Amino acid sequence: FQGASNPSFPSTHSMLSFTVASVIAHEYPGWLTQTLVYTAASAVSIARASERQHFPGDIVIGGALGWAIGRQVYKAHSKFKEDDLYGPPAPSGPQMASEPDVSPRSSTFVPLDSWVYPALGRLAALGYIHTQFVGLQPWTRLECLRQLDEADYFSLDLPPESDVRQLVAALRAELSKRMDRQRYAEIESVYARYMNISGAPLRDSYHFGQTVWNDFGRPYDQGSNFIGGATASAVAGPFFFYVQGEYEHAPRRAALTPAQQTLINSMDSNDGIAGNPVGPAPAPIATTDRFYPLEMYAGVELGEYALTFGKQSLWLGPGESAPLMVSDNADPMYMLRLVHTSPFYLPWIFRYLGPVEDQWIFAKLSGHQFPARPFFNLQKISFHPTKNLEIGFTRASLWGGVGHPFTLHALERNFLALGDTPGGTFNNPADIGDRKSGIDFSYRVPGLRDWLTIYSDAYSDDDPSPLANPRRAAVSPGIYLSHFPALSKLDFRFEAVSTQSLTATDRGGQFLYFNFRYHDSNTNKGLLFGDSVGRDARAYQGFTTYHFSPKATLELSYRQLKVGNAFFISCGPATFACGGTQSDAIAKFAWRVRPKLSVDTFLQYERWLLPALHSTAQSDTSGSIQLTYHLK
Repeated sequence: FQGASNPSFPSTHSMLSFTVASVIAHEYPGWLTQTLVYTAASAVSIARASERQHFPGDIVIGGALGWAIGRQVYKAHSKFKEDDLYGPPAPSGPQMASEPDVSPRSSTFVPLDSWVYPALGRLAALGYIHTQFVGLQPWTRLECLRQLDEADYFSLDLPPESDVRQLVAALRAELSKRMDRQRYAEIESVYARYMNISGAPLRDSYHFGQTVWNDFGRPYDQGSNFIGGATASAVAGPFFFYVQGEYEHAPRRAALTPAQQTLINSMDSNDGIAGNPVGPAPAPIATTDRFYPLEMYAGVELGEYALTFGKQSLWLGPGESAPLMVSDNADPMYMLRLVHTSPFYLPWIFRYLGPVEDQWIFAKLSGHQFPARPFFNLQKISFHPTKNLEIGFTRASLWGGVGHPFTLHALERNFLALGDTPGGTFNNPADIGDRKSGIDFSYRVPGLRDWLTIYSDAYSDDDPSPLANPRRAAVSPGIYLSHFPALSKLDFRFEAVSTQSLTATDRGGQFLYFNFRYHDSNTNKGLLFGDSVGRDARAYQGFTTYHFSPKATLELSYRQLKVGNAFFISCGPATFACGGTQSDAIAKFAWRVRPKLSVDTFLQYERWLLPALHSTAQSDTSGSIQLTYHLK
């Protein structure tokens, strides 16, 4: 194959051949026509693999994307309905036989911090949802209702007072509101959160660490922090709109010392050496007092797809700590997003791949300096070959920005070029971009199908897939025990994440989540938009949740993080000691006091030791309470 220094990406030949084959097969749906055109497309793809021009995974992803493009092109110009084209879906429960019985043609996406996601995830782990794509969030309200219909069907034999039936009923009450109306516009909720942090917290996951993570990049610091806001949505036929805006207050922070700023500039190759840019001078962070749109997007339903534009949070992995590719740790990106809102089946023999979902993203990154204003594109496709297995493939890239051309030719090279950009200068206009790949899976273990789920997420820089060179990849495996014997309300989850290469050599902080031509790499507004563990660290975290009822849960968790010994000294002055540690003990309690009032509390004790910041161990305690009034 092309090798680690000359990585390949989804096959264009496979994509184009399957696009043409898909259009012809849909126009002439006889078995002979389908056999001929798909055989020809497969021959082209196999030839590329046999000539070692692409990895097999490139062929599969390119072919699947090509088929989906051809299918959508034909549907856009066809007079036939979907059932005329494909016939009824393959049997996998009632949810795949028909859409939910609701009137609106569109719906907004459920916010990622909603209790709906862990509740539906628990129903899937218990075996009551068979076609849930946990690695492609957020979901629309209609998709959540489809999953709920499935859980309702498979739990019909349970008594009404059982935990599962009560959870299904609570979700039904939450998700069915307003779904009988074709048009509406209203405020959904108002909320206020007060947080106090005693002690100096960590606020820079790209360099030193992060005390509060997966909080949409909200500002915080030592002292009193406050947010207060509202959410609103509107639907008119196929069109929909959602906004979440809030007032945010956070205390000021003193500037780093000149030595600490020099260390950061060295770690990021902003030292002015060998053509590198010169990093900023240390400066304090002013008090934050602002009204800020946290999420804000408009969209339209296009058949089975939804096209959205605006700020939107994503969660592209199966874990609870955070996906390695994209999470809600940083400020949401401004993006154009095309997503399949519910599962569908591929035709012909590809039907055996099971239900499929995919999405395409083109986003603008903010807060970057070296270079400023780059773009981010991502494509992901996930399969459910069986009701117990989900597997997803991701391809992503940074490209463009100041000093780099923003043209169709540059975008074409970003997608199709097989090699790296020659030369080592920082601001090279011929650069093809910082390309990334990922793979994730979730599997319910045989013999313990309704008890134990194992899953993993993997991420790679400049490799066609983490499987191409696992030793160079970041990994994040985990297990989820949905309940215990005689303790059906208690669950347990354990996860480990490593952004250190899986070898005896610690490669430091310029290997993953970093690129020599994109020095701010996987960040948005200064925070990592993947896992907050950092560029060169390993973390272990355990969670246990007791479900008092569908309306009340208590979660306890503990995380231990170790920064790699080569992270600081590989780039910074030798006067700084190696590595560092961060330990967090966390308690969360969520209670729906009344149908329209919910309370969320959070308490965390943290101890960290980073000699690059302080010569002795530091500790901080964070506590918050949030009140939410649901108007809907």
